Amino acid sequence: MFSRRFRYWAILLLSIGVLLRGWSVQTAKAPVPISGPIMNPSTVQFFQQQAFENISPKKFLSQAINRAEETARLTQTARSAAEWDEVARGWADAISLMQSLPAGSPQRVFAQRKAKEYVSNLIVAQQRAAATSFPRIYPSLGSQILDEQWVIYLSYLATVGVPDVLIIGSSRSLQGIDPQILQQALAAQGYPGLKVFNFGVNGATAQVVDFILQQLFSPEQLPKLILWAGGSRALNSGRSDRTFNSILNSPGYRTLQTGVRPTLELPAEAELSPSIATPPLSNINAYGFLPIADQFDPAVYYRRYPRVEGRYDGAYQSFTLRGIQTRAMESIIAFTQAQEIPLGFVNLPLSQDYLDPVRLRLERQFQTFLRQQSNAQGFLVVDLLQQWTGQNALYADPSHINRTGAALLSRQLANNRQIPWHILKG
Repeated sequence: MFSRRFRYWAILLLSIGVLLRGWSVQTAKAPVPISGPIMNPSTVQFFQQQAFENISPKKFLSQAINRAEETARLTQTARSAAEWDEVARGWADAISLMQSLPAGSPQRVFAQRKAKEYVSNLIVAQQRAAATSFPRIYPSLGSQILDEQWVIYLSYLATVGVPDVLIIGSSRSLQGIDPQILQQALAAQGYPGLKVFNFGVNGATAQVVDFILQQLFSPEQLPKLILWAGGSRALNSGRSDRTFNSILNSPGYRTLQTGVRPTLELPAEAELSPSIATPPLSNINAYGFLPIADQFDPAVYYRRYPRVEGRYDGAYQSFTLRGIQTRAMESIIAFTQAQEIPLGFVNLPLSQDYLDPVRLRLERQFQTFLRQQSNAQGFLVVDLLQQWTGQNALYADPSHINRTGAALLSRQLANNRQIPWHILKG
């Protein structure tokens, strides 16, 4: 007879296994009605204890291996989202059974190594299930990340509702502010229950942000407060705006001009064939945030990528803060003021390695420009450009923050009294 500790963990893990068996994204079968009287929880627990006392560790191990072998066979023929869901449940069951072995069992080491192997298989199955069931935007807006963010945002709206706070901007915003950390930090400041979403899009300039807010979003999808996070790249009118040009040339943009917004398109069964490529999904989470674990180490980074001096950096090409991007910024400010939505621009940090003399000189011009625009047009500026110049561990690369930096910065914003968080109360 095993120890009380083993019986406790076995019962707990059996319950987890039962829950895992019930997980399904879209194809769960209706539960079978249970005939006869329903046992009360104490009676169920008693019978579970009796069952576990009669099962040896070898039996758990055998059941786990059998479940894994059965799941491996399913993997060979899985094609649809429903089939990959079943594969994922199989690996979850096998993991649960492997984890059921007590710590003192001689089979424990073997079971832990096998469970780790099954976790890798589970991740692959979940990725395949997501790839074969993830809706696409029809018609496309010309940017894979924009399409993906629009899908996630529509699902977020259907699940959570309109966010109180919208983070928007380029890839620096996408990686730089963690909505969940910001929510938690705001709750600690006396603003519980707020909803935050990050709608960062790679290459988003002022023109792209203006397009998203005024054309892609409907009025009822707009938040109560907007934080536009980024830097001078978004306002440099002298460089080519490739992301916005792709949007202008997209079928989704042409559809928008008719007054119809691109919608979710679920993949048809005929499209689930492995011979048909599905666009790769990023690691953007359910709140629109892309967590990056990399830490910037110049000695390692520049062995993989060439060092580009500021005078050759395309982001600063023909640098000017007057032109199409400035006009787009003015349009954003006028729009948010008309909608009575407070707008703040967060000038995100850049690493000391990135801020060489050329870039620093141009960034100083941008800081002056932001102050002038803020005073003239009445929007908030939070300037954090050089606050982490000597802290490479907070960056994923010379100009992008990693998830550690994003968490720290999100807490910092929650404590910033310039931002009118008080308007979100109630």
